[in-house]
Amino acid sequence: MIKLNNISKVYNVGDEAVWALDHATMHISAGEFVSIVGPSGSGKSTLMNIVGCLDAADEGDYRLDDILIEDYSELELARIRNVKIGFVFQNFNLIQKLTAEENIELPLIYQDLKKSERKERVALAIEKVGLEKRAKHLPTELSGGQQQRVAIARAIVTQPPLILADEPTGNLDSKTGGEIMDIFHELHDNGNTIVLITHDNEVARQAAKSINILDGKVSEVAL
Repeated sequence: MIKLNNISKVYNVGDEAVWALDHATMHISAGEFVSIVGPSGSGKSTLMNIVGCLDAADEGDYRLDDILIEDYSELELARIRNVKIGFVFQNFNLIQKLTAEENIELPLIYQDLKKSERKERVALAIEKVGLEKRAKHLPTELSGGQQQRVAIARAIVTQPPLILADEPTGNLDSKTGGEIMDIFHELHDNGNTIVLITHDNEVARQAAKSINILDGKVSEVAL
């Protein structure tokens, strides 16, 4: 499903070249649950942005479903992000003026689905994350864990095969983080490919496969 070969990404900071990714190679098959673990500044988020088609590599090849990403048009890449990939972020990235269910509905509006189908899919996503009683609440009326559940529901409402989660438990206490991880395990059991980025080794060990990243260099590690 995901094949990165010798991917590099370089940023210029003043006169210095900083290698966010240094000839990274990584293969992830459909249906896998993979953690990418490394400290702050190791290149984790850059890697996620490239896998999620939010950014492009300077060097190397990235194939998604056996098609080179560089062969996709911008319009096709936008469709991939909206249909094939669900994103979950550490800071939730919810729109504060919208209720939980309105936040969850947004990706479906971009898909131009009929209102009846949007309503049905939103209800199903809310049920999967156990937020039926909080659907009408604004983000400011929800706890951190509840906001992350909304973010996960928004990620899965389009029924994407791939879910990318960037530090999804980073802002949560251990109990709430455990509950969020339970949701990811359930999604994986239901067939989703999960790529979870974390600095927490305990969280990383919950995946079937773990990939280490340090100074932009990627290597698979035994769990």
